[in-house]
Amino acid sequence: MLENASNQELLAAWQEGNQQAAQVLVRRYMVRLTALARSRLSRKLARRIDAEDVVLSAWRSFFVGANIGRWSVSGNDDLWPLLVTITLRKLTRQTARHTAGRRDAGLDLEFDESIDWRMAVSRDPSPEEAAILIDEVESLMDRLDEADREVLSRRLQGEEQATIALAMHCSERTIRRSMQRIRTMIAESSENSPPKASDLGIEQEDPGKVLTNMLPQSKLHPTHRYHDISLQNLIGIGGFGKVYRSVCNTDGSTVAVKFLKKRFWKDRRARDQLLQETRLVSSLSHPSIIRHLGWGETSTGALFVIMDWIDGMSAGEYFERDRSSIREIVHCGIVIADALSTAHTAGLVHGDLTPNNVLRSNDGMFILTDFGFARFVGDRMADVGGGTPGFLAPEQVSDLFGPVGVQTDVYGLGGLIYSLLTGFAPMIGDDVSEIVANVLSSRLPQRASELTKGIPKPLDELLVRCLQKEQSERPESIAKVIFELQKIEKFI
Repeated sequence: MLENASNQELLAAWQEGNQQAAQVLVRRYMVRLTALARSRLSRKLARRIDAEDVVLSAWRSFFVGANIGRWSVSGNDDLWPLLVTITLRKLTRQTARHTAGRRDAGLDLEFDESIDWRMAVSRDPSPEEAAILIDEVESLMDRLDEADREVLSRRLQGEEQATIALAMHCSERTIRRSMQRIRTMIAESSENSPPKASDLGIEQEDPGKVLTNMLPQSKLHPTHRYHDISLQNLIGIGGFGKVYRSVCNTDGSTVAVKFLKKRFWKDRRARDQLLQETRLVSSLSHPSIIRHLGWGETSTGALFVIMDWIDGMSAGEYFERDRSSIREIVHCGIVIADALSTAHTAGLVHGDLTPNNVLRSNDGMFILTDFGFARFVGDRMADVGGGTPGFLAPEQVSDLFGPVGVQTDVYGLGGLIYSLLTGFAPMIGDDVSEIVANVLSSRLPQRASELTKGIPKPLDELLVRCLQKEQSERPESIAKVIFELQKIEKFI
């Protein structure tokens, strides 16, 4: 009987002494709260902090607060927002304790592909963000002399210039000069400008030198030297890389070149992931999948890949101008679904289907790009996470929702079409933390037809099924989605 009771009824029953009511409440939210807590922890922190213990502590605080009337059940009978808030506060305190001083687990944090969205989950700087800052300045530290290195280290710890001068037994003027030298070095290696040969470690006296210190598991061999390309302008920045419009010096063609960010040049897992993307995409043959033309690296190991240049814009930019073209959006969905079908036949899941990862060329073609988070179907050992928060399927956040597979892309395709129709991601929130919490919750996206007029009912219903939290409730394959989209297209 209690299993069917509302949260308000259960809370009232517990306040009257019914302990079983509390157990029912805990069962309703425990799995999702634990998944949320785990998604917030880096591997290093997960060794020190038990997500389940954090959630149990949150439950204790909840029941203590409920006992003194601090909490109340919302009008829609949903305790999730309140429980998420309590859990994240507990997790923040635990994280702060384990990242203080010499206990800082972030200081030796390894690269984590999932950091692209998880690093932004908290309102306050996370341990991952602190680790990334360390990675960013590591190469700078190596170029500084001992005195400047100490100045920068103390400044990053929050010390004022007067305090630093006192500790180093010098004048504030000396510290100011040191800081100016450091600023100059930072400006010279700004990430917002195309990398120069000197920035990338190219030896001017030996322009043909290219190292081939590849990972043992990779059978690829470099196809290009850095001097085979001329970078023109930066066109995009992602979690791990930067993309430049470039010219191929061998034939004068325009290409897109993707570089790993500097902090990942020596990170074997980051390098391997970029090469994995190149290898996987090169094995696919479909007119709507971006072609990878080759790769190379500079003399200091700055890895880059070369891709087709597409004259046009992202699908998000294109449809933002006119969302009334529902037929063309459906056509875009069919084209991308067909490309996904080719990837799935090869055993590959894309995993990051967003309007920014689909290009529309000036001649009307839709092209699927960015396989950076792709993985093989059923590969539970793949250490690949990440993606775009509002478009993540629940299983991409926590394996408690099942393995990542072809139905992950069914969810992603539904999210892509939903966003092109409405201008919103399927899951929204005030910040990334709230978005991820909503992904893990039982809350479904608002119907597309409630946000945009004129959406045919069959299309609206198809999107609802694609965006179900449980994989078993989604269409079983991309082929099924294509079939339904084609039927819808005929009657628009």
